[in-house]
Amino acid sequence: GIFLPGDIDLSGTKFSDIGSGFAAVSNIPSAGLAQLVLFVGALELGFMKDIEGTGNEFVGDFRNGFIDYGWDSFDEETKLNKRAIELNQGRAAQMGLLGLMVHDQLGNVDQFFP
Repeated sequence: GIFLPGDIDLSGTKFSDIGSGFAAVSNIPSAGLAQLVLFVGALELGFMKDIEGTGNEFVGDFRNGFIDYGWDSFDEETKLNKRAIELNQGRAAQMGLLGLMVHDQLGNVDQFFP
């Protein structure tokens, strides 16, 4: 696989020493896992919130009056179409990751990602 260069912690553990797949989770230093949990928690609790009255049109619309990228210029039909496309792409990504997890458990991921 492809690994980042350098060390993952101050004790000299290299990224390449961590490994890949589900087995890698147990090799990540506990401080690293804590950083991941705290970062995701900060995103969930602090930034990725539906703030009423800021232009949110639907559940999960996290623009909060800050980021638009032209969304407000679309008509309702185009908005529904784009939301359906995004939903289908998310489903396809979930299926792809599920397949990768299955192949990791089968032990043949190296055939796909040497």
